[in-house]
Amino acid sequence: MAVHLFLFLLVFMLLSLALLWCLDWLHLQTSSSRGEVIHSTVQRLLKPRTPDDCPACRLASIASSGGRPAPVPVRPWSEVKSRRGAPKRVNTDGYACPNHLCPYFGITDAQIHALVGDGKHGSAERIQTFRCQACCITFSARRHTPLYRLKTPSHQIEMVLSALAEGLDPSAAERVFGYRQATITTWLSRAGEHAKPLHERSFRNLHIPHLQLDEFRTRLRRSTQVLWLWLAIDPLTKILPVLQLGPRTQNMAHLLIHSLRQLLAPGCLPLFTCDGLNLYFYALTAHFGQWHTWGRRGVRRWQVEPGLIYGQVKKSYQRRKLVRVSQVMRLGTQDALQAALQGLGFSGRLNTAFIERVNLTVRHEVSALARRTWATVQQSPHLLAHLEWWRAYYHFVRRGACATARARGQIGGTTLPSTDTSHGYRQNPSTMDGARGALLSIAACFRLRATQTRCSVVEWSGWARCKQKKSQWVSLEDEMACLDCPLTKNRREVGSQGLLDLSTMSHGSTRRPVKEQEVAW
Repeated sequence: MAVHLFLFLLVFMLLSLALLWCLDWLHLQTSSSRGEVIHSTVQRLLKPRTPDDCPACRLASIASSGGRPAPVPVRPWSEVKSRRGAPKRVNTDGYACPNHLCPYFGITDAQIHALVGDGKHGSAERIQTFRCQACCITFSARRHTPLYRLKTPSHQIEMVLSALAEGLDPSAAERVFGYRQATITTWLSRAGEHAKPLHERSFRNLHIPHLQLDEFRTRLRRSTQVLWLWLAIDPLTKILPVLQLGPRTQNMAHLLIHSLRQLLAPGCLPLFTCDGLNLYFYALTAHFGQWHTWGRRGVRRWQVEPGLIYGQVKKSYQRRKLVRVSQVMRLGTQDALQAALQGLGFSGRLNTAFIERVNLTVRHEVSALARRTWATVQQSPHLLAHLEWWRAYYHFVRRGACATARARGQIGGTTLPSTDTSHGYRQNPSTMDGARGALLSIAACFRLRATQTRCSVVEWSGWARCKQKKSQWVSLEDEMACLDCPLTKNRREVGSQGLLDLSTMSHGSTRRPVKEQEVAW
């Protein structure tokens, strides 16, 4: 009896093991077949969104429904005032009366407003004072600028902010320049708050044929607070029209595309490429399209622009290693994308190389975004201000210097690369001479403007000599550039000081008038 029971249990266990093996084999076979189907079939279709899904669009529609009264026309002050008196000697073009009750409030045209010069003030620097003859209010030329009511000389603030935009963190700037870190942070916050409206005023009605989108991860001082930096770049001009800092959510994608849509000219329909994040698809379809009325009942339906082209570069990773890169067309066809890219002078291949290079550039030049760094910030507004200031420095100072140097090199007969060397597409020019000595010492570089170039070779002993004129050795305390040297003759400089003097307001701007000959960018 025991033998029969033992045999029965043995047969039962063998049958159970065989059944389990069959089930496991079938499961593996179905999962592998499903994986083959996924790799061989087309990507799943995504449902387009409408402007009702964008929070910014909903707020804009509510604000526009209220309506605003039309501005009352104002007579020019030259027609109102008496013809007697001394003529105006100070140029007031670009400045506006800050008094909200004044009829000439926010008007920057010198032919209309009632501003005149009212002397200068300041012991370290002579600052122009203006007076409005209509309301009799006086204000400084630095009002609504980052330099307003600052006692530190502007050229020192310029050096500190230029160093911060080149990758120096505030704690290191405190040791280099001798100013407190809290003071440097205040300067940086002021510059960042000023840079954002400056971009809003400068970037209007843009015609951008191609845009690349991407985002990368960063964090604040506390490791639990993770933020994402959203960027967009024009591969042709290398400008960054929009920049957003926030979580990786659909609302942030909507905010990025909404702010981008406000900058583009009417009828401008760029070609978009990005990584495999589907949040961009929903944001693009919600902002590039039109409402159409269907049927007798007048049902409104949102229709995406038929000419919108949008492609994705999907990257697959295994154990943190890139194993496969695939190209997916979400809107438009591959042939249309290739033809559009070739028409712009590119190879015609779907890629995100330009935006990836910009991500690396931002990490190198904004100390808080560098990997494995101690220069993290505590609050997101400070990081956003640093990013906005870096973007203004990148657009109006650094790229302006590159364009000026490129134009000067072409006039002189030399050929310079057409692409921006700051993005790494060409080898950066050497900063060392033949004897492996620095062309400019660190102290001298910090004393110069951001766009300033010199023709002299500086030795570490503290003496310099011009190679073009073969002049005698002079001290570093004297002026290093030769005024009649071929490299520095008839040269105008526009550094970060000109950027600091500019200011924008929602109702106008107050800025330092810049002559056409001074504008190098």
